[in-house]
Amino acid sequence: MAIRLPSHLHRARSGILHFRIAIPPDLRIHFKTREIYRSLRTANVREAATTAQALSHALKQLFSQIRTGTMSEQKKTPPGPLGGLDLGLIMEFHFDTVTPTKKTVRFQTEPHDTPEMVSAALAAINGTAGAGTKERKKSTPLFSELIEDYKRDRLAAGKWTSKTQDENLAVYKLCLTIIGDLPIGDIGDDQALTYVETLKKLPANMNKMPAYRGKTISEVIALNPAPMATRTINKSLERISSLFKFATLKPKYDLRYNPFSGRSLNESDGQQREPFTNDELARLFGAAEHTQRQYTTAYSYWLPLMGLLTGARLNELCQLHLSDFEVVGGIDCINIKDAGEGQRLKNKNARRLVPIHDKLIEVGLIRYVNRLRAQGHERLFPTLKLTDEGYGKMPSRWFGKFRERCGILEKHTKVFHSFRHTFISTLLDNDVEETAIAPIVGHDGKLITGQVYWNVKDAVKRKPTVERFQPHPDVWNLVPKFEDVEITGE
Repeated sequence: MAIRLPSHLHRARSGILHFRIAIPPDLRIHFKTREIYRSLRTANVREAATTAQALSHALKQLFSQIRTGTMSEQKKTPPGPLGGLDLGLIMEFHFDTVTPTKKTVRFQTEPHDTPEMVSAALAAINGTAGAGTKERKKSTPLFSELIEDYKRDRLAAGKWTSKTQDENLAVYKLCLTIIGDLPIGDIGDDQALTYVETLKKLPANMNKMPAYRGKTISEVIALNPAPMATRTINKSLERISSLFKFATLKPKYDLRYNPFSGRSLNESDGQQREPFTNDELARLFGAAEHTQRQYTTAYSYWLPLMGLLTGARLNELCQLHLSDFEVVGGIDCINIKDAGEGQRLKNKNARRLVPIHDKLIEVGLIRYVNRLRAQGHERLFPTLKLTDEGYGKMPSRWFGKFRERCGILEKHTKVFHSFRHTFISTLLDNDVEETAIAPIVGHDGKLITGQVYWNVKDAVKRKPTVERFQPHPDVWNLVPKFEDVEITGE
């Protein structure tokens, strides 16, 4: 059974409460709207009821005064509860000199005297009653308009793929639903906190699950679903923060600061990605594929090895061209870049030179590359198709199932990216300086030209750092050479 809300309160689909009062039919000639409806910026019924009661009382007194014509052209503060809130609200009532029966109502608010929540509600009247005033503050564009402007800017600059666009717009739409389509100037810390608090109660992929389809935010939360991972929340916050950072740079929005900046949650709850243990690596490299020396694809052999011994991200490896394998200063290297067809990187720091680990050379990586070149191929994994998610979509799905088959069931914390964490954390445990690791794994190492350019000295300097990572013998002894394996599915 639905809970009945106090008078003049209405809960939007986002869960936020709104003040709502109808303009009496006999007074609508004085207004440009049939009702006053504005967000109270809270989902708490007790807080909203107090504000709604004060607004209702003041407006009903105003309606009565309009009918009786008792208001003079002198400015008056409204009596009763509204005046007691010290809102600084000024109301003026005029008789038109040409048409004496026509009354004009004007409202003027003083923001420095007005609590934000009530001020926003009264601003609705300011924009709909009478002819307006010079003192009235110009409203900023709506949240929805900012989204459209940002989308247009990103697409024009070529910053978004179709997948990136869909992901970002889904995040923006959810935020719009939670806090409402407010003027940008009215969105501040309260709205940002409401967004974070609500997001922490919602499930991942809410719109894709039949159980939640068609339900309001409040109805979904009432089902007490398993909340989305902290990492997913933080990704959403990054996207919203980028949107509002864009707004702070545009005079059109008159936004003094980014209310969503710095709100990432602490991932100390165990949901961050973790490195693989030696036992888990032994299970991965001791799977049937390795023991039987049979693999359905070449990438199912190479990707775990390359992820472990280079620290590279999955898509960085999947999109490699054979031309990215170079000899620099006598050192075999992988030049990770985004210059080739279909190649994309996370950021500018991701462009880097990675010396190839001796153990990868030992099992046959250079020989495999040379074989592909002789066959006329251009890419390291020629069977992979480019999708909106890059070349890594199918390998990512394969590894998820492979990992579970090996008994590693932690969905969010133990993923392909854990090879990268293993590489980095092992080097750190071996007292390798972060500044030496950063240019190899594509982190910001506070370098200047090294973020974009490299020279022959880099390969010579980075090779010893790469070699400081050594897999445990019990793990490495499970790995066959590439010449000893059979690829059955290509």
